Amino acid sequence: MSNNYLKRGSGKSIAGVKKYDFYSHYRKNSKLEKIERTEYSRFLKDLLVEYSNAIVEKNMQLKLGKLGYIRIQARKLHFIRKDGKIAKSLRVDWQKTWAFWESKYEGKTRDEITEIKNKKVLFFENSHTNQEFYMHLWDNTTAIVKFKRFYKFKPSRQYSRLINKVVSDPNRTTFYYG
Repeated sequence: MSNNYLKRGSGKSIAGVKKYDFYSHYRKNSKLEKIERTEYSRFLKDLLVEYSNAIVEKNMQLKLGKLGYIRIQARKLHFIRKDGKIAKSLRVDWQKTWAFWESKYEGKTRDEITEIKNKKVLFFENSHTNQEFYMHLWDNTTAIVKFKRFYKFKPSRQYSRLINKVVSDPNRTTFYYG
C-alpha cells in the first residue's frame, strides 16, 4: 500500500551552533568547578522548560540580552484578505478535511483522492479562542546585533503544545496581546 498523501515536514532544524558547542565553551572558559556533559544537559533542559512555562503559562517575556524578546502574540483570525484570497493565518484542519473528502469521494483510496485537483479544504475556526490564533514572536525590534534578519526563532513542538494546553483550558487566566 502506498502512502503518497502523507508527506514529512521539514524535520529537525539543522543549526550551525548546537548545545554541545555551548558545553565546549563552558568547559574551556569556566573558572568554577566543571560538571559533566550529562549533568550540563539536564540543567539546560530544566532551565529551558522553566523559561517556556513562564512565557506560556504566566505570559512573561524572555529578554535575550542584545537579541530582543521572546513572547506569545495573539492575533485576530481573518478568513479572507482584502483582495479576496484566503488568509495565510488560516490553518487547514486535515482530520476534518480528510473525513469530508472520504465521504464526498466514496470508494476512492487516499492516493486517488490526492490526484483530484481543486478540492475544498476545511479550516480551523478557533471558536474556543474567540477567533484568535497564537504565535511565537521573536520581537527583534530592540535587538542590537548586525544581520538580525538572518536569524530565526523556531520553537520546539513541545513548546507549541504547551500554548495549546493553556489556550484550550475553559478556566484559563492567561491572555496574550497583539
